[in-house]
Amino acid sequence: MKRVLFVINSIGYGGAERALVNLLSKPAFYSEFDVHVALLDDEPIVRALPDNITLHQLESKRSLVRSFINLMRLQRECKPDLCVSFLVRANVVNAALKLTSKNRKVVLCERMHLSSHLDGQFKNMKRLLAGILPKLTYRLADAVIGVSTGVTSDLVENFSVPATKATTIFNPYNISQIEKHSKMEPEFELPSSFVISTGRLTPSKNVKGLIDAYLASNESAPLCILGEGEQKEEIENYILLKNAKQKVLLLGYAENPFAIVSKAKYYASASLNEGFPNALVEAMVLGLSVIMTNCPSGPAEILNENPQYTSDKLTEAKHGLLAPLNNTSELTRAFNLCSEERIRANFAEKARKRAEDFSIEAIANEYWQFLRQTLLQH
Repeated sequence: MKRVLFVINSIGYGGAERALVNLLSKPAFYSEFDVHVALLDDEPIVRALPDNITLHQLESKRSLVRSFINLMRLQRECKPDLCVSFLVRANVVNAALKLTSKNRKVVLCERMHLSSHLDGQFKNMKRLLAGILPKLTYRLADAVIGVSTGVTSDLVENFSVPATKATTIFNPYNISQIEKHSKMEPEFELPSSFVISTGRLTPSKNVKGLIDAYLASNESAPLCILGEGEQKEEIENYILLKNAKQKVLLLGYAENPFAIVSKAKYYASASLNEGFPNALVEAMVLGLSVIMTNCPSGPAEILNENPQYTSDKLTEAKHGLLAPLNNTSELTRAFNLCSEERIRANFAEKARKRAEDFSIEAIANEYWQFLRQTLLQH
C-alpha cells in the first residue's frame, strides 16, 4: 500500500486548511492509500480529520528551520511514497527535502496568488527576499498545483516553476454539508435584512474600501462583516469616524458562518488578492448573488469563466458582479444594482448553478487521480 503524507502548518480556520480537510473527508476516494497528515506547528486543531488518517503533530513554532528539521525526521521515520504540502512554508520545506530522496514524489499545492500576496506583506528588500525561497525550491517538486489559473500562471512566470510541472485544480466544496449547516440557528442576533462580507480583518481584504463603497451606495440594509484579524480595532475606529456604527456591524468570528451567510440579501467583497476565494464560492453555494473585486486571482475565473478578463468598469459577469480593483465608484454601482430585487434574483440563480462546478465529489476525484498519476511517473 502506497503511503501519502500531507503537510500543512496547522489545521486552523483558513481556506487551505478547509480545502485539505475536504479533500480527505471522503475516504472512498483514496481507499488504496495509507494516508498520514503532518502539522508543522503544535497549535489547536479546529477542523476534524477522518479517523482513518494517521496524524503527526510537530513542534516547529512557525520557524522555517525547525519545520525543515522536523519534517526531515518524520519523512525518515514515515517513509512516504508521496509528500503533498499546502501553504508557503510547508511547500518550501517539502520541495527542499526532495533533494534528500529522489524516490519520494513531491507535490506542492499553492493556495495564494503568490506575487500579489507577497506584495501586500512586504516592501523593498524584504519583498525581494520573501520571493527567493519559493523561486529556488518550488521548481524541485515533481508537480505544483495552483488553485486557480491565475495562481498557476504566476508560479510559472514569477517563481521558476516549469510549465510542464504546473497544473490547476480548483478548491473542493462540500455542498451538502454547507447547506446542512446553513439551516442551523445563527450564533448572533441578526438584522431582519443585511448584506454580508466574510474574511479576516487584514489589509489584503480591503475592508475600509468595502465600507466606503457601501456607505456611498443606496443600500439601506446594514453591512455585516464576519471575521477577526489584526485590523479589527483600526476598522472599528474607521466605522466610528464615518459615523456608521448603526450601518456597519462587525460580527466577529462565527463557528458556523453558513447559518449567517444564508440569511443575507447578498455577498460583497473588496479583496485585493486571493488564490481562489472560498467565501465567495460558499456564498454562491447558498444561493446568494455576489459582488467581488476582480483581484488576482480567482474571481474572474469563477464569475466570468475567464481568468484573463479585465475591465475598468463594473461587469455583469456570467455568475455575479465583478468590480474593478480599487475603484470605489464602480463598487458602489455594484451595491446599487444588488439593492434591486430583480437583479439579485437573476444572479442568485446563476451563482448557485456555477457553484456546483466546484463540488467536493468532482474536485476531490480530480485531486486523487492527479496524485495517482504523479506516483506512476518515473
